[in-house]
Amino acid sequence: MPAMLDDPTAPLKVRMSEQGPYPLEIVARQFTLRDRVTTATLVPFSNAAQVPASLVSYLCDQLNKEIEKGDTYPMIDHLSPDAFGPYWFGNFGAVMLLGDFQQVDDMLQTDGVTTDWAKECLGSFYIKPNYPGRSSHVCNGGFLVTDAARNKGVGRLMGEGYLDWAPKMVRQTD
Repeated sequence: MPAMLDDPTAPLKVRMSEQGPYPLEIVARQFTLRDRVTTATLVPFSNAAQVPASLVSYLCDQLNKEIEKGDTYPMIDHLSPDAFGPYWFGNFGAVMLLGDFQQVDDMLQTDGVTTDWAKECLGSFYIKPNYPGRSSHVCNGGFLVTDAARNKGVGRLMGEGYLDWAPKMVRQTD
């Protein structure tokens, strides 16, 4: 798992004390957006392989737009989807989607229809350690609110999810 200050293109470092992808109490969470009508779900992922490739590509494009602006992320060069997936979802990531999903499988059932992520995806965040090893209990996050979801309270709601889930990610080692 790349730590916060690691090079996003470097190979993943796996923390051997981990017993699973994340604690069992971390499950999809439903929210109501600022308009008090629209339901959205924050879906957790423990690795990039769980996330549909088309969603990884869409989120990669969103991050690359932020990188291009030069205001929030330190990267200079754009990331490819192959580099973005492990960087964003290498340790733990969550995606906020329109609708009410109880689990990841619900989201992935598209009946062969290609999902328009620009309409369905509201944002995403990751949780990763600042440093690997013994200091990995100190974490940080990165957030993306998609262009279409700005000013709807999505960032604040993802922040609530982060504040709930990040402490649960800390594992005691023997």
